[in-house]
Amino acid sequence: MKMFCAFVVSAGLMILAGCRHIEPSPIVTAFHNAGGGDVGHATSGNISAFLAKHEDLRKQLTPLCKQRQASPPADWATTDEGKVCAGNASANFFGKPTLKSDGVAF
Repeated sequence: MKMFCAFVVSAGLMILAGCRHIEPSPIVTAFHNAGGGDVGHATSGNISAFLAKHEDLRKQLTPLCKQRQASPPADWATTDEGKVCAGNASANFFGKPTLKSDGVAF
């Protein structure tokens, strides 16, 4: 019986240790609500590709990311929020510019 109780306790502790605590963030929430999916399993490249197609979301996330980057925690680059902001910065840099033609051919 003692072995069984020890097994149950150790299994419970292992399950709790494997759980990942995700803080609610307006950046991650906005990305998820726009259809971006689970940030935890995406790379910043995948996030960047999604944001390159959603200019309105990029414009919404840019000031939030700049504000958060002013005083980030030490592990911010590995958090979901950091991955979304890295993808947003990449999409802003490499994203499709909005060029307007003047209608004159070369």
